[in-house]
This record gives sequence, C-alpha cells and structure tokens, in this order.
Amino acid sequence: MSSVAGALEPCGCVKDMLGGADHAAAYVASQTGAAPNALVLGAGPMLFMNARPDPARDGQAGFKADALADAYKSLHLAAWAPGANDWLLGAPTLEKLAQRSGAALLAANLKGTPTAARTKLIEVAGLKVGIAGISVPLVAGTAPNGLEVGEAAGAAKTALAELKTQGAQVDILLAAMPRGQALRLLEAQPGFEVAILGKPFDEGETNDPPQSPMMLGKTLVVETPNHLQALGVVDLYVRGESRDFADGSGLESTERKLEIGRRLREIQARLDQGGSEKDLAALKQDQTSLQAELAKLPEAKPPAQGSFFRFQSVEVTDKLGSDKTVAAHIASYYERVNDHNREAFKDLAPPPVAPGAASYIGIEACSKCHASQRKFWDATSHAAAYASLSSQHKEFNLDCVSCHVTGYGMPGGTTVTHVENLTGVQCEVCHGPGSKHAAAPKEPGLVKTPDHGFCASQCHHPPHVHPGWSADAAWPKIVGPGHGMPGG
Repeated sequence: MSSVAGALEPCGCVKDMLGGADHAAAYVASQTGAAPNALVLGAGPMLFMNARPDPARDGQAGFKADALADAYKSLHLAAWAPGANDWLLGAPTLEKLAQRSGAALLAANLKGTPTAARTKLIEVAGLKVGIAGISVPLVAGTAPNGLEVGEAAGAAKTALAELKTQGAQVDILLAAMPRGQALRLLEAQPGFEVAILGKPFDEGETNDPPQSPMMLGKTLVVETPNHLQALGVVDLYVRGESRDFADGSGLESTERKLEIGRRLREIQARLDQGGSEKDLAALKQDQTSLQAELAKLPEAKPPAQGSFFRFQSVEVTDKLGSDKTVAAHIASYYERVNDHNREAFKDLAPPPVAPGAASYIGIEACSKCHASQRKFWDATSHAAAYASLSSQHKEFNLDCVSCHVTGYGMPGGTTVTHVENLTGVQCEVCHGPGSKHAAAPKEPGLVKTPDHGFCASQCHHPPHVHPGWSADAAWPKIVGPGHGMPGG
C-alpha cells in the first residue's frame, strides 16, 4: 500500500468507487489459501489525509486514524515507512496509533519521536525477509516538530548491511519520499529485491493515477495509487539459492494494461450514467476495441529456471467483498464522529445576511408558487441527499455534509448542525437565495440560472464522481417540464 493518507473508504457518491479498507481486508483474507506466506507493507502517509493542522477538522481526523489503525491490525500490516501526515496530531499520538495498528514504523534516517526502527527481520515460510525504511517527511522543506531528517542514501546502505548481518535472504525497502529521489537512491544503493514507494506527504482528496511498476537494475519498484484505490500484489517465487528475481509478469505490457483498465472504468461509468444514443454507441465501440486489445496483450511466461516475480494491481472496489471486522470499525467511526460533531458544532451558526441582501427561504416557501417544479424535484436524487447521510450516521460529518444541504457556509444558510428547512440539494443551491424573488416574483434578475459547469465546480468533482462523469449527461436528470426542459 502506498500513501493511504487517511482514506478509510470512498465517499460513496457514485457506485463502485475505488477504495475502502474493508474491501482491502476482504481481498487479503481471500488470498490466504493461494498465498499463505504473505506480508502486508506500506510506504508514505497512512493515517491522516492532510499534513497541516486544522483545528476544526483534527478531532474528526483523529477518530478516522483510530479506525484506520484498527483496520491495519485486521489487515496484518507488518510495517510502514511514515510520511509527514502521520505526525499531524503529534509524535505521542503517532506512537499510540502505531502500537494500535500492530505495525512497526521503519525509518532508518530519522531521529526523534516516536522512535522508528531502522529495520525489521521477519521469517516467512523459512525465508528471512529483511525490511528497511526510509522517510523524508518534509512539507515545504519543513519536518514535523522534534524530527531530524538524516541523509537517505547513507541510511539505506547502513540498513541493508544490518539486514545482511542478520541473515536476510530477501531485502525490501519502504521509501516515503519523492519518487525521483527514491529512484536515485536505488540506483546509488542496489541490493534490494523489492522497493515500495510512497509519497513524503499528501494533501487533500485528489486521487492519483496508478504508477506502472518498473525494474531498476535488479530491484522491482512498486508504487500504488494513493487513498487505497488499489493494492500492489507482488508474488515472489523462490527457486534454489538465487535471489535475482526475473520478470514473470511482462512489465513491458503492464503499463498498457493499467491504462486500458483505467479507460474501461471511465467508459463503464459513462455508460451507467446514460446519455444520447449516439454518445452511448460510440462509448460501446471504444469499450469493445479496448477489450479486444487487452485480450491480445501477451501473457508473460515465467523462466524455466531460477527465481521470478509476478506483479498485479488489484483495484479496491465493492466487488472484493467486505471484511466484517473492518466494516464494524468504519461504522463505529461514523457514529463516533456524529456524536462528537453534534456537540462540537452545536453553536456554530451560519454568517448573518448582509442588510439588503437576499436570504434563504427553503423549498417549502418556493413550492407555494412552483408546485410542478417541486413535484419533479421530489423524484430526483437531490431531494434525498440529506437522508442518504442521516441513514448512515454521516449527517454531521465534515467530509460529507456540505454537498448534501443548501447554502452551506453561506450567509443565512447552513452549517454542520444548523440545517433547518434547508436539507437536501434544494432550489436555492442552483438559483441562489430566494427571499427577494418571493417578495417580487415578477421582477427580473432576482433568480439566477446556472450553467452546466456549476455542478462540477460545486460538488460533482473528483473524487466525488467517476473520471468519466459528464455534466451534459447528468443535466437531463435535474431538469424537467417547467424546470429547464426546452419547450416545458
């Protein structure tokens, strides 16, 4: 795993989104028969989404980190090289979370608290596997408080020598650092059979695209996309005494396979969304062509002799199933956040409306004159937006509420807990505060008409939509007779 960065599960705004610790745990559990001798390892920030403090959000972030630590325990995470985000709530909290997860913090080049080990030796099916960690947890050139970041290449050399002294037969490097810097380190310090890369820090909800695995000398370099979108699965087949693992995957074609897989997901998302017959026909044609190309890509054959590896990128989706224990941790997290935020934000009122400005009046007031539009709106998903949160104990969650209410953070609008008469995505989200229009319904210019781009800029933007999401295809679902439909 690379740079999970506080991603417990995807938001669920659309179906079959990438991510979910319960799905990852279900996959790992499902493989115990085929691969009973396994290690789960990570690199990069694992516990928090952001590296910079935010007093309003840090309480909720701490609850999520607790749930993630419990999930890592269920995943049997053995070790990770931490990123800057992991120190968000301070070194003592990181130390407690690491102990809670059961995983070792590895960073041979760091001095400070919590104390990170240089290396860890684990015996797997009679094979001694040595793991070293390197971390460069700098944000704008600054390390977390109390942390001294030492030179990475020298620390990696020392760690590798230490593992060899301990009898390690296979050596793995976990590196939380800029990718280019990590590749230069591996060129300067050969000897690791596998290197797992992660980011030095992460920030925000943006999902990164996958990185193709590569061979650097005799080292297999793997980096999975952040936020637990995928797991990188490396199978090591050990034959005889050789620890030079040949490519049994055909890495040359892996990049194209990842690209085709990414494009097929986008096409399927667009097909699920619907659209014109012409657009859908073109998408289906592209889908068929890509599937045919994927089928023709050659499957690599393992060498007849010697050790070799196979790599696959496993997308983390609902299709993998759900681990009940981890799912319970996730559900408990949402309830814990709801209980906390209900109290913590009970006195947070929306900003006052400026003198002479329009204020929010809510859909019940709008419906007095716009009954047909209200009837149409009642049948849209926007009408049930808030109920979709409250049914899952998410209505006070800072990651969710803003796109499920009307006028969030706006003068006279809503806040985390103050949502009276403005739950759901109502008229005034798109048309603006309606008090002046209600007072003078025939006066022009008091109601705005949003363009298609409004949806994407406000709520329907990555990662809350599939990459293939189209505002044009979504538009017919929110307009109807008397409500924006031409001729209605």
